[in-house]
Amino acid sequence: MAITFRQLQQFLVLSKELHFGRAAGRLNISQPPLSTSMKQLEENLGFALLDRGKRGVRLTPAGAVFADHCARILGQLDAARALAEQKAKGAAGTLAVSFVPSMLFRNLPRTLRNFEEMYPAAGLDLHEMNTNRQIESLLQGKVDVGFIHAVPLPPELRSHCVETERLVCCVPRHHRLASRSRISISEMAGEKVLVFAREFAAHYHDRIVGLLRAADVEPYAPYRVQHWLTVIALVAQGMGISLVPRSLSRSAMADVIFIEIEEPNAEHEVQMIWQVDNGKDLTETFLRYVQLHGLG
Repeated sequence: MAITFRQLQQFLVLSKELHFGRAAGRLNISQPPLSTSMKQLEENLGFALLDRGKRGVRLTPAGAVFADHCARILGQLDAARALAEQKAKGAAGTLAVSFVPSMLFRNLPRTLRNFEEMYPAAGLDLHEMNTNRQIESLLQGKVDVGFIHAVPLPPELRSHCVETERLVCCVPRHHRLASRSRISISEMAGEKVLVFAREFAAHYHDRIVGLLRAADVEPYAPYRVQHWLTVIALVAQGMGISLVPRSLSRSAMADVIFIEIEEPNAEHEVQMIWQVDNGKDLTETFLRYVQLHGLG
């Protein structure tokens, strides 16, 4: 008679309990069938696994080795079952995810890591790019899901707001405003106010410039930088101040201070976007995961 997985499972439980009654209870069977099953297992193997003495049940040296390998075999079986189940549910394959650089400070890396741990059969292909390039890449089918600063989208794309984020004022550590905990945007007037170049994210750029100009603050145009971290690095060197997303305060950049802004509309949305007819089950799995758990 061939050895069955049920016998291996029963033996593994018994090897941990070393008591037929307790093992039978854990297995939800009575003791006699368990004893019979273990005797059949030993007969099929041709050697003793258990020492049944007056002082109780003990593993023989061969039984100890066999128990260790049983645990590995059953563990591999469980892993194979889980991976196959994920495949059946569409949680396998490769997902191309794009993101703006500031998403690194909005818990996106933790979200991606947690997703990989929950769905080990799913691989992630990560692309750092600005909002405009993400929209183009989604429309061309080069990426499956993107994380952007909110902009008007073409009808082929859908969005989900993952965060509404406040804007804050970033100043050098020894700036005149550095001791303040809260200011209005108008108090930035007369300063060299840095903003990333419009060509990299026109709608987001216009949103920030609109907030500044509504408070009679004119942005400083000659610096044509692309990333927020570049803006903060320039601020740290005393080359200006800026209105930046609050998440960048997690960047641990030295020599800068982040100050709250009074204006209630000094905020913007961060969106997850995808193509309407993506056609990938893994994309749907990821979208549901983020919508359920958020970022973090």
